[in-house]
Amino acid sequence: MLKKTLRIFILILAVVMTACDSKDEPTPPDPNEKDEASRTVLVYMIASNNLGNDYLHFDRDDLDEMLEAAREGGLGDGRLLVYHNPYGTDFGNAPQLLEVTPDGLEVLKSYPDDPSIYSTGIERMREVIADMKNTAPAESYGLVLWGHAKGWMTESGDIVEKTVPRSYGHDRGKWMSLTSLAKALDGERFDFLYIDCCLMGTVEVVYELRNVAPVIAASPTKVEGEGMPYQLNVPIFLSPNPDMNLAAKNSYEYHLKGGRCCQMVVVNTDAIPALASASRAIYAIATGFPEGLSSIQILSQRFDSTSAQYGHCRPVYDFESYMQLLATDNPQLLQTWQKAYDACISYKASTPTEFNGIPVETYGGLGSFIIKKPTDTHYRGYNLTQWWADVASAAPAFQ
Repeated sequence: MLKKTLRIFILILAVVMTACDSKDEPTPPDPNEKDEASRTVLVYMIASNNLGNDYLHFDRDDLDEMLEAAREGGLGDGRLLVYHNPYGTDFGNAPQLLEVTPDGLEVLKSYPDDPSIYSTGIERMREVIADMKNTAPAESYGLVLWGHAKGWMTESGDIVEKTVPRSYGHDRGKWMSLTSLAKALDGERFDFLYIDCCLMGTVEVVYELRNVAPVIAASPTKVEGEGMPYQLNVPIFLSPNPDMNLAAKNSYEYHLKGGRCCQMVVVNTDAIPALASASRAIYAIATGFPEGLSSIQILSQRFDSTSAQYGHCRPVYDFESYMQLLATDNPQLLQTWQKAYDACISYKASTPTEFNGIPVETYGGLGSFIIKKPTDTHYRGYNLTQWWADVASAAPAFQ
């Protein structure tokens, strides 16, 4: 009886020990599951236009630069994703969410080849950002906008036909307005926003997107086709403390050494509210249109040179020069404004000329539209921008 009891005890003990061992044994890792990255950077690349055709193929060139950075260890502990909307979307080349790795490009998701869905739509941009967070979760995120752009130009609708180019795009002739871009990014918070597009370094654009990131790097002028040198800037984007001043400087010096034109600016968005307040105070004393408006530094070409109503309009001028002229007779307001402006601009650089050959003699960093007559307030939807509503509309002369 004692032996039988002992055997039963040993059997129970063995079962208990086995159960304990199975609980303590670690679960085998899922080979498809990746650890949370320190930072994931998304490049939103709209190349379903001439930038991605077989002649220019700037999208493929930039993807090669990203792969070069990845092979050289530039990803660090982060991940680099690209939403690639390629040329020929309307005949079968569907957009894909790609990951740039040292071993090449990995397709994370292919999007429906639906001719009614555009990458310039609010829903698609928000979908892609959500996919980035679900597929490559990280402690923080960065965003790069890639493609054509027309600065602050906006519209009441979300997507605009190709006959009236607006802020960002274009996907098969459809543009996204500035107000729509702000809606698409509403509620998001990135470590930085780098806009690798033309004409986006204006006070209207950075004001509209001021809550998206603490720092925005962009150009108020035309960006030459090669755009940003990704092989140099990807390691910065994925470093523990991304230095946007250095990223902008890399872009500027890259074009300068190549004999090309370039204007860059980096804006601290935390300082934008003070700049808006100081600017509104200057607009509020503008009871007329001062002499000298025609002498303000131009930073972009005319879009309506043959228009009887808007032939005098240029989309982008030097913002600092503009405010200095408006406040010529009020040095106290100008001093307050200059202090606020200097706090906003952490980096600026300009070659002697702009892409279209415009001489750049004065350059404060940010661009701005100039209203030269009351009817200009409606030019390209300027009166729909948040900058107009909150700041520029304070000018009595504009009413």
